[in-house]
Amino acid sequence: MVRSGILSQTSLLERTTAFRWRVFVLLLLAAVFGVAASFPIVFSLYADQIAKAPLPMPVLVAVGLAQNTIILAIMVGVGLSLTAKLGLPGAPLIANDSLGEGRGERFRATLKPATMTGIGVGVAVWLILHLLLEKELPQLPFGKAALIPIWKRLLLCFYGGLTEEIMTRIFLFSLLLWLIGKVWRSRGAAPGRTVLWVANGLLAVIFGLGHLGSVALLMPITFKIVVGAVLLNGIASVAFTSLYLRRGLEAAMLAHFVSDVVLWVIGPSFMRS
Repeated sequence: MVRSGILSQTSLLERTTAFRWRVFVLLLLAAVFGVAASFPIVFSLYADQIAKAPLPMPVLVAVGLAQNTIILAIMVGVGLSLTAKLGLPGAPLIANDSLGEGRGERFRATLKPATMTGIGVGVAVWLILHLLLEKELPQLPFGKAALIPIWKRLLLCFYGGLTEEIMTRIFLFSLLLWLIGKVWRSRGAAPGRTVLWVANGLLAVIFGLGHLGSVALLMPITFKIVVGAVLLNGIASVAFTSLYLRRGLEAAMLAHFVSDVVLWVIGPSFMRS
């Protein structure tokens, strides 16, 4: 009986370890795919800067993918470890094999709130963008996207929906929660509501500031641009994190993808017309 129990525990440990590696590989592949999907529009938006690069295009692509794969692997690994430690939702549809046929039902239950959140965020950000940064809009990536083929803009939506969600919700949000928990001496306990919202607020600011790098290559960064970046991206980050906490990473991914379709595909097409 003792030997049988040890074998059962060993088998369970092996299944758990393999299961975590499977989730790691799937999320890493998704994140790298998102990076690759962003290349066509990146090469269009920043053609002048890329033309000055000392390396030929194929080498730039290969180096870019290699660098991003290494960085994303670290982010996914650390993020999944902290997610499990803090008791966060993670990616329930991907991770939970016990759902079986219930996975489809759970996805259908997630589809409507995620889609509606994505549409709401996309429309809100687009309207505020026009009101707050109307004069700067033609120089911003959103404005310049109107001149880029729609298939490139659609591919970019996978970067937001996959790569950015994995980086922000799985890695950065978990890291912020863990660090704040250390400061507040709440190690070993599930994050409380106050800690969650402090982390969510910090993530929103970091997410907004993180988008300034792509803008700086196209135009000077002014105080108005900084405020706009933090406000607009912060709204999206708060909405996606709230959805993540309620329904998991897959819901946040879908919402982010839908909002990017509104912002990058529908919005610029309407502006061009």
